[in-house]
Amino acid sequence: MTRLALLVVACVVASACDASTPAPSAPASPSASPTRPLEAVTFMAGFKAQANLPFVGVYVAQKRGYFREQGLDVTIQHSAGSGEHIRLLGTGAVQFSTGSAGDVMKRVADAGVPLVSVAVIGQRGEQAYAVRADSPIRTPKDWEGRLVGYKGVVSADYLALLKLAGVDRSKVREVAVGFDPRVLVLGQVDVYPVFTSNEPDTLDRLGVPVRLFEPWRFGVPSLGLTYITTRDMVATRADTVRRFLAAALKGIADAVADRAAAVDIVMEFAPGEDRAHQRYMLDTEIDAALTDLTRTQGIGATSRDQWSKLHDVLADNGGISKRIDVDTVFTDRFTKELYQGGRLVWPGP
Repeated sequence: MTRLALLVVACVVASACDASTPAPSAPASPSASPTRPLEAVTFMAGFKAQANLPFVGVYVAQKRGYFREQGLDVTIQHSAGSGEHIRLLGTGAVQFSTGSAGDVMKRVADAGVPLVSVAVIGQRGEQAYAVRADSPIRTPKDWEGRLVGYKGVVSADYLALLKLAGVDRSKVREVAVGFDPRVLVLGQVDVYPVFTSNEPDTLDRLGVPVRLFEPWRFGVPSLGLTYITTRDMVATRADTVRRFLAAALKGIADAVADRAAAVDIVMEFAPGEDRAHQRYMLDTEIDAALTDLTRTQGIGATSRDQWSKLHDVLADNGGISKRIDVDTVFTDRFTKELYQGGRLVWPGP
């Protein structure tokens, strides 16, 4: 070997070359991996952009980069109505959406749609029945002989409420109504169906304060909005489901901690909405999300007992066409993994 060759070898081995001689690159660590591209998923909310708490969780997570921290590139869409979000979940065009627990069961029982609730945000049903504050109607029994509105179809919780309150349904004059609460203002109905976080505030702004009959207060088991996906997603992309939920639940935790900041973000997604109304909606839905269960196990937690009781109410009152296995329509595995002592583990276990 020549003297020059020996010097080159010594330079490489001992890294004793002068500054003008580039040192060889260090080999990559065996455990290191190249940065993975973000995984693209789509979330489609079941309604327009507004401060429903599951929506807010997604808005905040998107705005603050929580999805990206979880390796996700999330596209946010809103349903045009008529079950569009459910159809697109079924085709795989959408990976995550929202739906009430009762609606999830109905879709599974009646149409065989393979939906799964992966986190229950509303711990009680969001539907109620409103009467004017000055109405002589004081109990559901007083609905007999009155005009009582329903939206779309007569709901199972309504039927269960009548049964538990001892109301003779044959004496109730039921009428289909739309989504404009002014029919109550104009006296076209005596009892109007509402979503508790929405129309009561709208009616109050119209100068017509109301009193509510909420089915859960009469012993009707009910659950509100949940995050939903498909059985296939849970079976084949469980890590994606876990990461999506981690970010969305982190967004909800932020909203609970700073509601004004959360409404600021909502207004970016829903610029045409009234800010005060959005705050009312958020406050109402946070109140419905905070229970003894969620204070100890975290927002999104649920139990089989909740689903079994709701299932029986739906089955006994015509809310679903047949009985189903409740273990196929919900799972609590993800919330149990993501919370410790009721606190969200961030960025994840």
